[in-house]
Amino acid sequence: MTMAPRYVVLTPVRNEIAHLESTIRSLLCQTVPPALWLILDDGSSDGSADLIASYARQRPWIRLVRVPDRGRDLVGRGVAELMNRGLALVSAEPGEYIAKVDADVALPPDYFERLLALCDADPSVSLCSGHPYTFEAGRRLVERHADFFPSGTARLYRRRRLEEIGGFVASVGWDTVDILKLRMRGDRTRVLHDLPYHHLRRMGTRNGYVDGMVRDGRNAYLTGYGTFFFLCRAAVNARYRPWLLRSACMLWGFAGAAARRLPRIVSDEEMKFHRSLQRRRLRFGRID
Repeated sequence: MTMAPRYVVLTPVRNEIAHLESTIRSLLCQTVPPALWLILDDGSSDGSADLIASYARQRPWIRLVRVPDRGRDLVGRGVAELMNRGLALVSAEPGEYIAKVDADVALPPDYFERLLALCDADPSVSLCSGHPYTFEAGRRLVERHADFFPSGTARLYRRRRLEEIGGFVASVGWDTVDILKLRMRGDRTRVLHDLPYHHLRRMGTRNGYVDGMVRDGRNAYLTGYGTFFFLCRAAVNARYRPWLLRSACMLWGFAGAAARRLPRIVSDEEMKFHRSLQRRRLRFGRID
C-alpha cells in the first residue's frame, strides 16, 4: 500500500456533538490517512462546529465549512445537498477516491486501508463499505446489508465514476440511486462483511424510530421498488425487533407515498433495472 494521499473524506454534520468526537478520533487513527477531510456543518447549534474548528486548528488536513442554517433538518435530501457542495469544493484536491463518512460512526484504524486494497485488487469496484453494527440494550446488533449495498454511513467511491453519474441525487434514497447508476454502467458495489465498524446511532433513528421506518417505506417507493418485493421485505422485517411495528411503519410509508403519487427519484430505465435486481434476489437470494 502506498502512503500517498489517495482519498478525500466528506462529512455532513448537523448537531452531532454526542458522537462527533468519536468519529474524529477514528479518522485520526487511520493507517492510510486522507488527503483532506472536509466537514460541512449545516447550521449546528450544539457546539459541533466549535469542536470541529478546534481539531482543524491542530490538523491542516481537516477543514471546516460552515453552511448557512436552513432552519430545519432535511434528512436524506440535506445530506445529498451537502455532499454535492463538498464535491464542488474539493474538485481541485488530490485523490482518486471520495469517502462519505457520517458523524456518528467509529471506524477501525485499517478501515480505508482495507477498502483501498479491495479497489486496487478489483478495478470494477467503484463503491464499497465495511459492515456496520450498533448496540441496543447492551446487545451488539449487525445492521443488515446485502452484498451489493454498501452502507451509506461510511462509503468509499471511485471518484471518476462518482463524477460520471453526476454526484448525488438531492433526495431521500440517494444512497440507493447511486448504486443503481453505477451498476447499470457495469460497475461492482461491494460490502466487506469482515470489516465491521461501530454505527453509534441505530440506522434511521435520527428523528425517532417510527419516523425512520416510515421514511424507509417511502424511500422504497421513491426508488422504484416493485410492490411484491417490498411486501416480501416488510414481511421479513417482522422477524426483527420491534417486530410488527417495524413492518407496519414501512408499509405506511410506502402506501402513503403511492397514494400521494409522489414523483419517483429514478428514471424509468433505473426503475426497471432496480426491479430486475430484486427479481434476481428473490430467485437466487443474493447479488454479487
